[in-house]
Formats: sequence, structure tokens, C-alpha cells
Amino acid sequence: MGRMSKTDHVVADTENAESSVAESNVTETVPAEPKSGSSRGSQGSRGSAGGSRAEEPPRIDTMFLWNRLKRTDPKATKPFTRAGGFRGTQIDPTWRFQMMTEVFGPIGKGWGYEQVDWTIAERMIFICARVWYVDPETKEKCFTGPQWGGTEMVRRRNGMEMPDDECFKMSMTDAVGKCLLQIGLAADVYMGQFDDSKYREESEAFYAAKSNPDLQPAAVEAFEAEVKRRLGACLDLDDLEEVWRSGVGTRLREIGAVDRAAQHRITGLFAQKKAEILKREEEDGREAA
Repeated sequence: MGRMSKTDHVVADTENAESSVAESNVTETVPAEPKSGSSRGSQGSRGSAGGSRAEEPPRIDTMFLWNRLKRTDPKATKPFTRAGGFRGTQIDPTWRFQMMTEVFGPIGKGWGYEQVDWTIAERMIFICARVWYVDPETKEKCFTGPQWGGTEMVRRRNGMEMPDDECFKMSMTDAVGKCLLQIGLAADVYMGQFDDSKYREESEAFYAAKSNPDLQPAAVEAFEAEVKRRLGACLDLDDLEEVWRSGVGTRLREIGAVDRAAQHRITGLFAQKKAEILKREEEDGREAA
């Protein structure tokens, strides 16, 4: 039997502790940028030797953009109540633009929107718009379906009706927000998940971690490279344990909140190194016998 080390228990405890958060974040967290040569699609299995079976086409992750955009920052929301007692959650339009820019690039270059039609009826201005975006991987220009947004042209203030000079802009904002929902932006609000206080707390923790400089992609990549370097110098399980206890476990919990894939990669490095050490010790034991 292979040797047991403290690292086994630490890794197991870390994975168990992560599960409660990771299970809710596994699809919501910001996905790691694919390594060179990888893509959103997973390569199908190749045919057997001799080519008796054709290669299966890669499977595309059709939920990639939706899962990346669906979680809303609670700080960008506020509750509202309309006439008749209807209650809902209002989403900051500027936050929507920020998220689109983060995923696709500057407006006008990586994404944008255009007016399709407009009309006035019942003292309301209606604007029809659609959003376009450039797929981050395929570089294909894509379009959402058109959506209408509407706003009253007058507002009642101090008992008097006055023209609303913001009505055209608000109608466009309404239409664009509906278009962005089609690709998943702020979908959790429309699906009612924000009514769950626990979900809101998870979202707050997610965005707090996301804004941490130590958890940005470049910082996580540098940390992963440092772990690889230190593991390369490990000669036995005691060395491996020392590396883990130097703060790696704590850092991995933080990374798991925003980049589950990176967390798995780094944890896998420890498992791989442990297997190498045990194999070498087993071979040395045979030679000694």
C-alpha cells in the first residue's frame, strides 16, 4: 500500500470545504481562459488504429457565454415597486455595459447595439433594437433577436405632467437589456434566484473575490507557475507537505471562488507529484530488496 501523508488529508479537507461553494459556482464562476490549443469544445475520441472508426466531431459548450454572464453583482441592483404592487429588481445599465466589455471588448469593437425600429403609441415611445457581439473564440459576429423597449413620454411631478427628456434613452436601455438577457446577462435576476438571500450572499462573495488583485488571471497564472517550480524541487512526501502547508491550500480556496478550472489544475499538480514520489519510492524499495 502507498504511504499516507498529511497532504492527503489536507487536499481532501480542502476539496470537501470547497464543495459547498464550488457546487453553486461550478457553472457561474468566471471560466479560465483556454490554454493554447484548447477550445470550448471537447475533442471526441479518435478511431481505433487503422482508422476503422471515424473521428467524432468536437462537442461545443453551448452554455459557455450564458454561464459566464448570468451571475449579477448585487451592488449593481436595487429593488423597485411599480403601480399595482409589482416588485422587482432593477439592474444598473452601466454594469451591464461593463460586463459586456469585460467579456467581448470595447463597445463598437467587440460588441454593440443598433436601432431596428421605433414608434409612438399611447403617449409612450417604443424602440426596437438588437445587440451584436464577436464570439471571443470563433471571432464570428453574432446577433441577438430584436427586442422592444418602452417608456412613457411624460412624467407627473408635483401634480403636473411634464415631458420626459430621458424617454428615448430609457426605451433604448430597456430594449438593449432585454437583448442581453438572450445571451445570459443577469439571467439569475430574471430567473428569481435573487429572491434567495443565500444566493445573494454567494454572489457578494463571488464578486468580492473577483475584484481581489491576487485572483486576477495573470496573478493566478503566476501562482500556478510558482507551484510547479516548487513541486519540481520536492524529493519526498515531507517536501510535498511543506509546500502545501506554506499557504497553497488557503490560496486554492480563494481561487476556487472565481476560477474552478485553475483550482483543479493546481490541486492536480500535487496529486501527480505524490504519485511520482510513491512510484519512485516503490521502485527504490524493490532495488534495495
